[in-house]
Amino acid sequence: MVAGQELATDVDDGQWLFRQGDLVLGPVGSAQIIEKLYAGELAPDSPVAPAGERHFLRMSEVATFQVHVARFEAQARVAAAMAVEAQKTRQRMLVLGGAAAVVALLLGGVGLMLARNAAVHGWFGEDDAFEGITMEPPTIKLAQSRRDDEELLAYPTGDSRRPERPTEPKPVPANPGAGTPKPTAVARAEERKPPRTGSVSTDPDGLEMGQQFDQAAINRVVAGNKATLFRCFKEEAERSPGLAARIPLEFVIGNDGHVNKLWVDNPQFKQGPLFECLFTELKKWPFKAYEGERATVGLSFNIGKRG
Repeated sequence: MVAGQELATDVDDGQWLFRQGDLVLGPVGSAQIIEKLYAGELAPDSPVAPAGERHFLRMSEVATFQVHVARFEAQARVAAAMAVEAQKTRQRMLVLGGAAAVVALLLGGVGLMLARNAAVHGWFGEDDAFEGITMEPPTIKLAQSRRDDEELLAYPTGDSRRPERPTEPKPVPANPGAGTPKPTAVARAEERKPPRTGSVSTDPDGLEMGQQFDQAAINRVVAGNKATLFRCFKEEAERSPGLAARIPLEFVIGNDGHVNKLWVDNPQFKQGPLFECLFTELKKWPFKAYEGERATVGLSFNIGKRG
């Protein structure tokens, strides 16, 4: 707390409100806000507002606190890097200390089991561990309401994996000109409007609110965690020898940063061990919390060689 007080001497003595959960607390001085930041009681994205005002901004957006937010984030990065390095050092010591035992185990049946486990978890590299399993680039878009049994993708005509859905012919009136109302001026204006992209939503007060999820951050999480899904597909391939399929899936990231819905667009895997394994692993992925429209991520995996 003393260090926080020393760093906070360069801020003004204004009074501020701050939010913690559903509570609005304060007013407290600027120096106290800085102290709470360094103490971990507040974060760079914690909402704050000058006393007497109702419009809250993230602390990182307020000029009074931006220098201290930058210092806090720099210290956090250094601490994280030191923790990673310490973890690597502990792992190296464990590997060196147990090297003799591992060699002995590898000569017997227990050694074979450890080698298989290492391959499943990617210790020998993704290419060796998951040969025959590939992932297409992810697609990220705004979530839309849909039925649980709705298909994700329309397979191309002639694909023997999926019969085409019959299309119902539209009824044709006996007199094409009768009973068809002429478009009004408003309807014609609506037709001329460009289609909405889904990047803007409307809040309950009628104000427009843009999508706030970070596609680049989502891509980084997918790239860093996709191997956990490869393990699920490898286990399914072991349960189903000769499996060769393209398995698209789509999941929704809730505003809290956790995956809360999954669809698998393959009749064989809409439910069952593969679905449960995928959903369990996806719920562990560390997406950032965000506001606004929810994000849907589409992935497609190819397993084995299809004829």
